[in-house]
Amino acid sequence: MDNDLHNNEDNQAVMPTDKALLEARLRALTEEWGLSPLGQNIAFLWMSKAATDDTGKLTRLRQCALMELNKQRQPPNMSPWQYGCPSLLPGLRSRPVWDEDMRTTFPWIHALEAAFPTIRDELLALKNDPSTFQPYRAPSWAGVKQADDGIGSISHDAGDWNVYYLHLHDVDYAANRRRCPVTTAVVESIGGHYNHAFFSAMAPQTHITKHHGPTNKKLRCHLPLVVPSPDSCRLRVGDDVVSVREGECFVFDDSFEHEAWKDHMTKSRIVLVLDVWHPSMSAPETKFFKFLQKARLKAERKLAEDDVDGFYHILNEATHVTPNPLAIWS
Repeated sequence: MDNDLHNNEDNQAVMPTDKALLEARLRALTEEWGLSPLGQNIAFLWMSKAATDDTGKLTRLRQCALMELNKQRQPPNMSPWQYGCPSLLPGLRSRPVWDEDMRTTFPWIHALEAAFPTIRDELLALKNDPSTFQPYRAPSWAGVKQADDGIGSISHDAGDWNVYYLHLHDVDYAANRRRCPVTTAVVESIGGHYNHAFFSAMAPQTHITKHHGPTNKKLRCHLPLVVPSPDSCRLRVGDDVVSVREGECFVFDDSFEHEAWKDHMTKSRIVLVLDVWHPSMSAPETKFFKFLQKARLKAERKLAEDDVDGFYHILNEATHVTPNPLAIWS
C-alpha cells in the first residue's frame, strides 16, 4: 500500500489528510487519464468534492479515486469471474444475470419488449442493403486471432459475427439510425442509456470465446429478434447459462466472464444489444463517469488517428468490409 494513504479502523484506505498533498495527487491522477487541460480541471473539481463529500452520493467516486491513487486494480469482494475486467468500480450490486427483479429495476424493458415486432421489422428491412452490417473487429491485443483481411482481430473461434451499430463511442452512425427510427427512439428513451447499441448477428455454428466487458459501471441488455430455437442459442455469464428466446429481454453484467454459442446448423441469431449505466450508481456519480468516459474517448480518438491497430482506425476500416449475407440472414 502507498505510504501516503492510511487506513481507518475497518482497514479501508482513506484520503490523505494533508490538503496540499491531496491536491497534488489528484492533479497527477487527472493527468494520467490523458484528459485535456480543461478536462483535467473539471475532473479535479469532481474528485476534490468526492474527497470531502458526506452525503453518500459520491462514495463510489471517492473509492475509485483511492484505488487509482493507491494503484489498486482490483476492489475487494469482487467475484472471481470479474477478475479479467480492466475497470471495476467498488460498491456496485454484483450478479452475473439480473433475472429476479429485472423488470422492476429496469421498467423500460416493458416498452422495449412491446416494440419488439416493429424493431424486428426494421431489422429485417436491412436485408435490402447488403452494406449495412460490418464484421465485429477489435485491436490485435483484444481478440482471439488476427482477421484474415488484416483489419484488427476477431473474437470468435468458429462461425462468423457481424454487427450493425446505432450508437458507439460518439462515432457517427446517424445514417444507420435513420434506417431504424423506432428502434432508435426506443433506445434513446431509456433512462441511463450508455450510448452503446447495436444489432448483433451470429452466423450458424458460431462460438464467441470467453471474454470480459470493459467495466462494471454498465449493464448489458439483449432483446432477441431472430432466434431459430431457444435450445440453439446460449449465453454463459459466470456460471449462469441463459437460453435465448425471441422478444424476451434479459440483462447481464458483462464485466463477468461470458461467452456465446449459436449451435443451429443453418440459421442465424440476431439480437439488439444495448448498455445502460449501473443502477447502483447515484445520479452525480453517473454524471461524472459520463463526463470522464466522453473526455477520455475524445483524447484517445485524437491520439489514435495514425494508429493502424487503434480502435477507431479498425472500426472505420471495418465499415468498408461487406460481410457474406448468408452469415447474417441465413
